[in-house]
Amino acid sequence: MQSKDKFLIQSTRVAASTDMDEIPPDTFNKETDKVIEEMKLKVVYTLPSGSSDDSGVTSSANRSFKQGGDDLSMLKNASIEEIQTIQRLKDERDNNLQQNQQMQRELDMLRRRRSRKGDAGFSLTFAAFAGIIGLLVGLLMSLIFSSPPATA
Repeated sequence: MQSKDKFLIQSTRVAASTDMDEIPPDTFNKETDKVIEEMKLKVVYTLPSGSSDDSGVTSSANRSFKQGGDDLSMLKNASIEEIQTIQRLKDERDNNLQQNQQMQRELDMLRRRRSRKGDAGFSLTFAAFAGIIGLLVGLLMSLIFSSPPATA
């Protein structure tokens, strides 16, 4: 069984007194004059040692399959139905993740739309406040410009 998993290990020198929690985020930046060594590791599946008899391998594979293990010996000895079940479950998981991401995007879009709707135009409170101010100004103007009462 081939695996496409790869791991990148980077190493560089830091001061001897540096604690793990004190390592700055730019430690592995290549832009600076630091020497950073990189090593790529590929994942290789191997059979467990002592797998000379088939019954031991089958029983250990069945045990690891029941426990949810995903190693090569389990897949070699698993039936086609078990492999199809695993593949179906993986497909369902991928579909659920894809639906979750799509729903998250739709939720973000609806939130943006809602925030735009709330900002557009005048709110009812602002319109009522402006109306009250207009009435008060009109009342003041009518009192100021009205003719004074005639004195006898």
